[in-house]
Amino acid sequence: MVEHIKDCDNIHLFRNISEDEIEKMFRCSKTVERFFEDGNYIFRQGETPKNLFLVLEGTVMISKDFASGKRDVLFMVGQGDVFGEMFLFADTKVYWYDAIAQENVRVLEIPWEFFYCFCSNACEHHRMITRNMLEIQSEKNFKMTRKLHLLSGTTLRERIALWLMEQAVEGDIVKLTMNREELADYLGTTRPSLSRELMKMQQEHLIETEKNIIKIVDRDALEILY
Repeated sequence: MVEHIKDCDNIHLFRNISEDEIEKMFRCSKTVERFFEDGNYIFRQGETPKNLFLVLEGTVMISKDFASGKRDVLFMVGQGDVFGEMFLFADTKVYWYDAIAQENVRVLEIPWEFFYCFCSNACEHHRMITRNMLEIQSEKNFKMTRKLHLLSGTTLRERIALWLMEQAVEGDIVKLTMNREELADYLGTTRPSLSRELMKMQQEHLIETEKNIIKIVDRDALEILY
C-alpha cells in the first residue's frame, strides 16, 4: 500500500518512520484505502467514530450544519492531512460535524483500536505515530485558535483581511480551496455580503480577484485593518 502514497516523507503522520515500518503499521492496524466522489460524505454528524482518516488525494471540507439551514465551515483538509482524530481521543460518542469530499478523494482509514491497543510485536512505529499525532493535534489547536481570532474581527472587512494575510503563503497570492459560499460560511457571513465586500476592496485597489485566485495589492493597508 505504501507505493500508492505520494511523498511519504512529507506526511506528518509518517514522519521519521521508514516505509517498511509504515507497511507493518498498515498490516498491524488493518488500514484500508477508500475512494469518495466529489460531494460524497466520508462521515456524517451523529455517526459513531471508528477511524482516523488520512487524505491521500483531494480536499475534504469539515463543516457543521444547523437546523436553521446555516452551515459553519470549520476548516479544509488536503493531501497529507489527518481528520476525525478528536473524536477518537475524546470521550465523544458521535461525530458532531460532517466530512465532505470537495473533489474526488482518496483516504486511508486507520481503525481507532490501533492507537489504543499496542500489538505484541512492540512495533517502533507505535511510539512514533503517537508522537506525530501529538504534534498534529497541537498544530490543529493552533489553527482553531487562529480561527477564533479571525472571527473576533468586528467587521467583515477585518475578517477578510486577516484571512487573506494568513493564507498568502506564496508572496501576495491566495489560492482559494473553497467556493464563495463555503468561504462566506467560514468567515461567518453570507455569500452576497462577501461578494460585495470583495468587490469594494478590489475597487479600492486593496486586492485583485481572478477565478480561484486573490492577489493582495496593498499589504500595508490590509495589515492596518487588524
